[in-house]
Amino acid sequence: MIRLTNLLKEITEGKQVGIIYHYTTFESGLKILQSNQLQSSEADNSTRANPIYTVSFTRDKRFHNKHNVGFDVSSFGQTPQVRFTVDGDKLSNKYKIQPYAQIGGSGRFEKEREEFEAEERAVSNKPFTIPILTYIKSVDILVEYKTPHKDLSGEYDFDEEYDYRTFAPIRVEIIKFAQDKNIPIKLIINKNGNPLPDKVKDKVIQKILNWFKGKW
Repeated sequence: MIRLTNLLKEITEGKQVGIIYHYTTFESGLKILQSNQLQSSEADNSTRANPIYTVSFTRDKRFHNKHNVGFDVSSFGQTPQVRFTVDGDKLSNKYKIQPYAQIGGSGRFEKEREEFEAEERAVSNKPFTIPILTYIKSVDILVEYKTPHKDLSGEYDFDEEYDYRTFAPIRVEIIKFAQDKNIPIKLIINKNGNPLPDKVKDKVIQKILNWFKGKW
C-alpha cells in the first residue's frame, strides 16, 4: 500500500509543472521550430562520473526584463528575442523535470541573493532532444514599446510605437511558420511580459509582414 501511495504521488507530482517558458534568439528560435528539435546541453555541474544534460525553462514571464543572458544583440540589447510557452505538465510525462536555482553557477537555493534565478530543467544523464512542437502552446515574439515622436507635421507618429521594422525578415519567417503550423502567436511587450490584445496584435503582425514585403 505504501509503495502504491508513493507511486501515485510521484505520478501526480510529475504533472504539476504548469506553464513554463523557454527563451532564445530569433535565429535559434527559427531553427528550433523548423527542425522541431530543442537540444540539451551539458550542465555546468556535469562531471564524467555524473553527467548531466539539460534544457532550461523558467516560470518567470518577465525573465527578459531582468536578465542579460548574453544572446546576440537584439532590439533590447543583449536579451532574449522570442520565447516558447510550453505545457510543462505534458512535458513532464516524457521528461524528468526538476527545479534548479542558478547562483553563480553553483545551483544552490538562496532566494535572498540578488542574482537568484529559479528555473525548471528537463534533465537526463545522456544528451537528448525535445520535439518542441509536441509541447509548445504559443510562439511569443518580444516587441519593444517605443514612445512615439512627432513627425514633420507636428503629429505623433504612432507607427513608431512598436519595433516591427527591426529584424523584420526573420520575424516574418517565425510568424509564417507558426501560422502554417496553427501555433498561436503572441506579441509580448518588453515591460510586463503580457501579450498584446488580439486587435493590436493583429495590426502589428500585419505591419511586420507589410514592412517585409515593401508595402510600408
